[in-house]
Amino acid sequence: MTDLSMDRSMDQPTPPTVAFTLRPIGLVRTAPRKRARLPKYFVPGGRATLELFHPYRAGLQGLYEGTEVWVVTFQAPSGQAIRETWPTAEGLPGVFATTSLDRPNPIEFLRARIRDLDPEKGVLHVMGLDLEDGAPVLDIRPVTAPHHPLTRTSERVLS
Repeated sequence: MTDLSMDRSMDQPTPPTVAFTLRPIGLVRTAPRKRARLPKYFVPGGRATLELFHPYRAGLQGLYEGTEVWVVTFQAPSGQAIRETWPTAEGLPGVFATTSLDRPNPIEFLRARIRDLDPEKGVLHVMGLDLEDGAPVLDIRPVTAPHHPLTRTSERVLS
């Protein structure tokens, strides 16, 4: 039986280092601007173009204008030490209870709405993103509900 308890401070003082290879599917293109002061999951005025690399363009089939998607990106580390807490008026929540960019792994899941797309060129124009120009796109997934047409049949909730 495997012990899944979280108290491993005595026998494992530092987390193990595991290497992953991530292959971007494209890049974010934005006009030069300041990032929002506080990172948010949806920035209504944030507009960006996602340019997909050629092998991934066919993956845009089935998406359409108005679809909300999760855009998974990798943000370059800020160079600051990761804080265990983030001060607020209510106290000090842990980093996982915040939208801080200073995270152990700078992967972002951001919600956006498709304004326009051209699958042949591999271009998605989206709104709602606050990202740096040139940020690598790791994945794009539709925001779905249990009865949404893009939800796989095996994931649908039977009612």
